[in-house]
Amino acid sequence: MTIDMTNNRVPYGLLTDEEKAALHDHEKAGGDFLVTTLGSPWFIKTSGGFTDHGTYRTVPLPKTQDVIAWDRLPDWVEWVARDADGEIYAWQDEPIGNSFFWHTNSSEYRRIDDFPGIVQIGTCDWRDSKQRRPR
Repeated sequence: MTIDMTNNRVPYGLLTDEEKAALHDHEKAGGDFLVTTLGSPWFIKTSGGFTDHGTYRTVPLPKTQDVIAWDRLPDWVEWVARDADGEIYAWQDEPIGNSFFWHTNSSEYRRIDDFPGIVQIGTCDWRDSKQRRPR
């Protein structure tokens, strides 16, 4: 489970080991922080470690799109989309989203997430995962 540190109000020295690990993981991922030290105004920090008396809040990382190896997919595949449950499908026609998955009644489709190396999952929401083959 990932600990959300975007609204942290506790100085680093008083955090649990799990909370400290969440800050370190965010730093390793290239994330920025809002920091206040001994009552100073909040400022942006990009790296440089942590001090016990500093209070650190994670700045959310930008959402990234899934990376698709289009050259490894058949020519009929025009669209790729990830469902809410994480399953990824290739589509001939543009799929339409509903509450939990993408669908179409008029085209060929195939599940593709079982094939290693075709899709590298990004951090965007599944509703933003639909992509059309580049031209």
